[in-house]
Order: sequence, then C-alpha cells, then structure tokens
Amino acid sequence: MPRYYFNLYRGSQLISQDDSGYDCPNDEAARQFARLSNGLVALDPFLSSGAGEYCCEVLNEARQRVYLLAISK
Repeated sequence: MPRYYFNLYRGSQLISQDDSGYDCPNDEAARQFARLSNGLVALDPFLSSGAGEYCCEVLNEARQRVYLLAISK
C-alpha cells in the first residue's frame, strides 16, 4: 500500500513535517484522510495559540504534492 505524508504549514512556513507517513490505498484516500483529520488538527493547542493561515500538504511516496487543504480554525 502506498505511503503518504501530511505536512502542516502556517502561511509558507513549514511547522510540522511528517517523516513517518500513513498507508493509504490511493491519492483519493489520502485526500479524504486529510479532510477528515482537519477537525483534529484544528484542536491541537499549537494551532489554537497562533494566528495565521494554516494548510495541510499531502505528499505521495515520491514526496510530490497530491493535495493541499486549507485548515479553518
């Protein structure tokens, strides 16, 4: 099963890099995982304390971006 990585950005600044990744069957499953995780990420105290625009970047095994999700707090 392919591995996907989920990095967190505030604006253009990388604030959390996923080095372990998650197994997902395909790109669409990785996109759904990112969308479903949006609520959990927004509850993180680190995110709650800062202002700014956040997004989650989904990378495939080749570390190519397959999805970019804006996160609403």
